[in-house]
Amino acid sequence: MINLTKKLERKPKSIQSRKKRWLIVSGILIFIFLITTFLAVRGVYTAGKGLSSHGKALATAVNSQNYDLILQEVKETRSSLGAINTSLNFLFWANFIPFMNGYYSDAKKFSAAGLEDLVAVETILNKLEPQKKELGFNNQPLAGQDRIAQGIKLLKASIPHLDSVEKNFDKASDLVKDINTQKYPEEFKGVKVRDLLTSSKNFIIGASLAVTKNRDALVVAPSALGEPSAKNYLMLFQNDKEIRPTGGFLTAFATLKVDRGQISTTTSDDIYRLDERLLATCESKICPLSPPAPIVKYLPEVDGKPRKAWSMRDSNISPDLSVSAKEFERMFQLLGQGLPFDGIIYIDTQVVEEIIEVTGPIEVLGTKYSAEMDKRCNCPNVIYELENYAEIAAKGEQDRKAILGVLMQQILTRALGTDVEKMPQLVETVARLANHKHVIFYMHDDNTQQALAKLNWIGEVKKFGGDYLHINDSNFAGGKSNLYVNQTVTQEINTQKNGTVKKKITIEYKNPQPFNTWLNGINRDYVRFYVPKGSKLLSSKGSEDKVNTIEDLDKTVFEAFVTVRPQNSRKLELEYEVPYDPKGSYKLMIQKQPGAKDFKYKIKLNGKQVEDFILDMDKEFRYEL
Repeated sequence: MINLTKKLERKPKSIQSRKKRWLIVSGILIFIFLITTFLAVRGVYTAGKGLSSHGKALATAVNSQNYDLILQEVKETRSSLGAINTSLNFLFWANFIPFMNGYYSDAKKFSAAGLEDLVAVETILNKLEPQKKELGFNNQPLAGQDRIAQGIKLLKASIPHLDSVEKNFDKASDLVKDINTQKYPEEFKGVKVRDLLTSSKNFIIGASLAVTKNRDALVVAPSALGEPSAKNYLMLFQNDKEIRPTGGFLTAFATLKVDRGQISTTTSDDIYRLDERLLATCESKICPLSPPAPIVKYLPEVDGKPRKAWSMRDSNISPDLSVSAKEFERMFQLLGQGLPFDGIIYIDTQVVEEIIEVTGPIEVLGTKYSAEMDKRCNCPNVIYELENYAEIAAKGEQDRKAILGVLMQQILTRALGTDVEKMPQLVETVARLANHKHVIFYMHDDNTQQALAKLNWIGEVKKFGGDYLHINDSNFAGGKSNLYVNQTVTQEINTQKNGTVKKKITIEYKNPQPFNTWLNGINRDYVRFYVPKGSKLLSSKGSEDKVNTIEDLDKTVFEAFVTVRPQNSRKLELEYEVPYDPKGSYKLMIQKQPGAKDFKYKIKLNGKQVEDFILDMDKEFRYEL
């Protein structure tokens, strides 16, 4: 009895003792956790300051053309980034917290990817060190144009060494490819966080693609940039706010001379000047300028009569750029000058807007071009001014100024003279614009053209072993209304037991803006649906003309016509049968129209919605049935 009592008396003390030990251990663990977290955060902060400092020092070294200092600062930058990566390891617990794990994972991936790219850069720099003098590193700052010339030399010297760093670029790309930058805030304390992260991700992925899958483009780049012999290019400006098959109404032109990286504009004018010369030439001889059927039908003369002659400004009627470019060149040769250029570069208003967003406002002939919103059009100022220029050119005023060449020269000068820190953003911007078909190329040199084709930068209508869709819009005398018209495209796909596919496509057009005399009028849209060859139209609704079926570019094409008024909407529907048997795996390619906005697309397969996305570039899909 006494022993039992003693045991009962001891038990509470034993429980208290264990609680005390637990509290002590917990306290120690919490203390260690807090200290570790504090040291990790301080490590990230300190290393971050070092990264920023060495990053600026690296930019200074590049500007001063000090090769040894560049190599040293690349090593120091890599060391700082490595310290950040190590410090982040001590914050591993963040990976288990639902709200924080995604951001922690992204930070780890970006830092690891940066390390891989810096290792690659350091490797190349070490291999090129014996050539530093002949590569132009003489401790003297270079002007913007000379940077391009030096860049060409660096590229040519680096190409033989790319195999040794391919795995680094590949690993960096794999680390960041799945990061969703859209979840980040647009801006924080004056820093455009989302844009910065998106540009960084795209730059890392782009560098990998350039070194691995698209090395042919790097190989032909020196020649295309005038090394060893100068190249002449015709630049055609497409007004995407007045959409046409290859990206927009041809508004203006400029000639560019590229000589060992030195870029200059020689002539510039609006497209109507060329057409005036063509008309004058054809008054003295017979010119083969019979317009194609769509222009005769939907683009009448000002007096309403059917158009009898075809002009350069309307030459881009084919959605395949090479076909339209050859047609333009055929007309140009009627002027009797042959082809005094090595290829054609097509750009649209998006290019000018986005580059100015990087470089800052530019003034040309008394007019300021900026990315700021302009109340006169509820659009960026540069867009309003370009559309205003297009309208003046269309009116044919004798004192109209040819601004494109001057504007492009100013943009090039500003871009080439930009801070080194902004160069990756500038390169990423230009590459993205090409990927999204706002810059497209037609080169006479076959090797260059084929290299650009691998990048998907030539605006071709592609062959594809599966289902295919390309919707092509042509604004025929509808003002600049594509500035405001938006589209939503829904594809309803149903596989059939007889080895075919039945499809329904619905396009919803909306123009929410009020009427404006020259900007926002009635959009007169000649619409073509490029689908697999042999497809059969079953029914249609919404077209103002009977939907016609033709063949073009090895595709079956359904032709329709709709008008979309300001502050109004329209719907166009087509049902057709595709001679395609998926055999268990359904493949689909959707090609974006050059110059077009990034419209919303939805895909329903056998009654189930499988995709809801923005079509910003060509896309391929595969579904197991």
